[in-house]
Amino acid sequence: MSSETVQAAVVEGGVDFEKADPEGFREVVVKVGPGSGRVQRFVGRRIGESTQFTRAGVELVRAYSSRKGKYVVHKQSAEWTDFSVVADWAKELKKMQKKNWRGGVDLDNQSWGDRTLEVVDSFEELRERVPAKIFRTLADTSAHPPIEDLDI
Repeated sequence: MSSETVQAAVVEGGVDFEKADPEGFREVVVKVGPGSGRVQRFVGRRIGESTQFTRAGVELVRAYSSRKGKYVVHKQSAEWTDFSVVADWAKELKKMQKKNWRGGVDLDNQSWGDRTLEVVDSFEELRERVPAKIFRTLADTSAHPPIEDLDI
């Protein structure tokens, strides 16, 4: 049995179409720093997301493409000991049960853990900074058209 669980998804832009331009780019605002105390923003389009659960903790990784052709990697990580406030954990579980219990814990709106933002110039540099499973998916979707019509 593996000591690590990975959930990966490629997102169709992660876009609020009312606020996005025709190419799907929009203003992205993310928390960064120890304890997620600061905010950074840029114009981009979410291209993938991965959540990894290990014995040590949890890490949420999101990849974006920027309007200027760069790639942005936003990571939120925490050890299980960061979840020491039982009351907050219990509240989150109750919210999860009321909404969509399959969706898991809402990692976006938590103040635990540390968050980092890293900008890279090329798709190959992205490989070193995102989980292998999400990179394979991103590489496949970038090598093939989003919709392929089969004449069968």
